[in-house]
Amino acid sequence: MALKLGLIFSTSGSYAALGQSALAGALGAIDALKESGIADITPVIRDPGGDVSRYEKAAAELLDDGVQHLLGAITSWSRKDMIPVLERKGGLLWYPCPYEGFECNDHVVYLGTSPNHHVLPAVDWVASKGMRRAYLVGSNYVWGWETLRLARERLQAAGLEVVGERYVPLGSTDHAHVVDEICASPVDCVINSLIGPSNTTFMRDLMASEPERKARPGHIVSFNQTEADLAELGPAADGLLSVGNFFEEEANAALRRAALAYAPNGRVSAFLANAYASVEMFAAGANLARSTDPRAVFSAVAAAPVQTAIGPIQVDPVMRHAAFAPRIALADAGQFQIIERAPNAIAADPYLARQSTSSTARRVDLRIVN
Repeated sequence: MALKLGLIFSTSGSYAALGQSALAGALGAIDALKESGIADITPVIRDPGGDVSRYEKAAAELLDDGVQHLLGAITSWSRKDMIPVLERKGGLLWYPCPYEGFECNDHVVYLGTSPNHHVLPAVDWVASKGMRRAYLVGSNYVWGWETLRLARERLQAAGLEVVGERYVPLGSTDHAHVVDEICASPVDCVINSLIGPSNTTFMRDLMASEPERKARPGHIVSFNQTEADLAELGPAADGLLSVGNFFEEEANAALRRAALAYAPNGRVSAFLANAYASVEMFAAGANLARSTDPRAVFSAVAAAPVQTAIGPIQVDPVMRHAAFAPRIALADAGQFQIIERAPNAIAADPYLARQSTSSTARRVDLRIVN
């Protein structure tokens, strides 16, 4: 059965490093599936260049050309712009990125982490370490707004003071005023939802202004920092705490081959790993369904866990989100080291309907990793 898969990743533009890493994972999986005889997938690649207005057009062109399945989007802004096209034309988007939750669409399979996989474990870790004052900074679009809203509510429920909250335009490197505010109002922790060059320059500028932060693990917390652009941060990343479903230290040979073959920096990130697994799930669903019909493929994938390069993935047949075991990791010398890991996969809770509403935040059950 001939399979086509549209790959819509911004490999140029303000968050190119994330798109490049995800595309590398997808292409590596396509190669591996072909070599093993499991599936022969023809990739059809589009690069919107980080311009959100181009995602809708790219999706429409691919669907009009008979490509029923798309993988990509990176940002929530671009995903939301693609959804109306998917609804009109009957396509299915496999979305492999962490996102802010509060969405469920019949034309999307959510294969990145949800807020109960990243925001809650990160904020609860901060609260458990006795930190009392936090500052929030994010990119000025839906990911930044929602992740920081959730973080603010969780921090305040745990009794922490939020001393400031600022947003900068997506891709902007003009944040001297934010750094000045942080330095003027001593805080224990900075919750950072910036992406791309905004994140890189902010981290470097903050560390240049307050180098003593490096000695305090968890002084900056990210919900989506990965190896995709960790090297760009250099020593400024030391002490950064990140949360996700995957870090490079767990990468197997297949993922490392994909990174060496296609990733410009040769690193395995969660973006690469989740995109790799997404292709494996698409292929498994098509083979099980003996069809490329999006509804049939999704039903097949959601019927039982699918074995992938990052382990078995179970997708909820109603909510359409994947279950993951959150990892908490600290950056040091250009590497992430996992310090805590959930023992089992946790069902996604995109609307946070199953979370504690008590005045004290309930910590996600993670175990310390030696």
